[in-house]
Amino acid sequence: MDIQTNVIKEALEFYNIQDTEYIEKCYECIEFINKNTNIKIKIHELFNILYIDKNSQLSQLWKIKNIDELFGEDCHPFITNILLLSSYKKHLYNIEKYKLDKQQCNIHKKRVKEALTNDIYQRNYNGIRISQMLWGTYFINLRLIEVGRLQYEFCKNNPMTNKEELCIKIHIPSDKKLDSTEVKKSLNESKNLIKRYFKLDNPKYYCDSWLLSNQIRDLLPQDSNIAKFQDMFDIKETEECIDNILNFVYNIRNSDNYNKLAEDTSLQRKIKKYILEGKSIKGGIGILK
Repeated sequence: MDIQTNVIKEALEFYNIQDTEYIEKCYECIEFINKNTNIKIKIHELFNILYIDKNSQLSQLWKIKNIDELFGEDCHPFITNILLLSSYKKHLYNIEKYKLDKQQCNIHKKRVKEALTNDIYQRNYNGIRISQMLWGTYFINLRLIEVGRLQYEFCKNNPMTNKEELCIKIHIPSDKKLDSTEVKKSLNESKNLIKRYFKLDNPKYYCDSWLLSNQIRDLLPQDSNIAKFQDMFDIKETEECIDNILNFVYNIRNSDNYNKLAEDTSLQRKIKKYILEGKSIKGGIGILK
């Protein structure tokens, strides 16, 4: 089935994307897709993973970094944008199904718009990364709500116990400081909304992040916001997380020369010095105390 131009046009309006160059690239990509049978087949398969069977294969997609690898051939760089935009009716359906209030509705549309545009406007990429496409689907599928400083994902498995257990995963948007007062306020206010939207009463909260890294904590003052955040969790160490450090701390995809890393903040300077000494940084996963 062809990608319909009118659907993408409606999606662009829904997420309030008005940039002419962006819109033209969308239409170029639609033409590329509709002329390529193999690409259309792959898009259909991906659509099923992203929006229908949302669990069994989704985790594997996070491991793929290159769009051409995802599709098995050279692709138009806007193809991930189109995959996300083409599901806007699914988003609208879920907004109505879950009866999102106006605030949550606005947050959802804002976050999907960011997923569709930040890589292009802030990082000057030719299209959005696979990770941004996947992140956008979490909002479209109503796996996430946002309450103040934090975001909360509905999960069916507890990675701390490796058992099936309904719980909430905490995400930390990178567009604000990790103020401890705002964090506590968000956690308190989240309970009623989690009960309303996810039908969970007093769930377990966990967080899996580079922000829970023991090595990062050792680089910072004990009264830092990151240290205060870590104190709220019982933490165990996970795998090396340099990719996340580069993404969230340095705002880059990868680096083949750590000497060139930015030194605009004290955290950037400390991490740069640490990894130039040949030391690794591991993430952390923790249950909220």
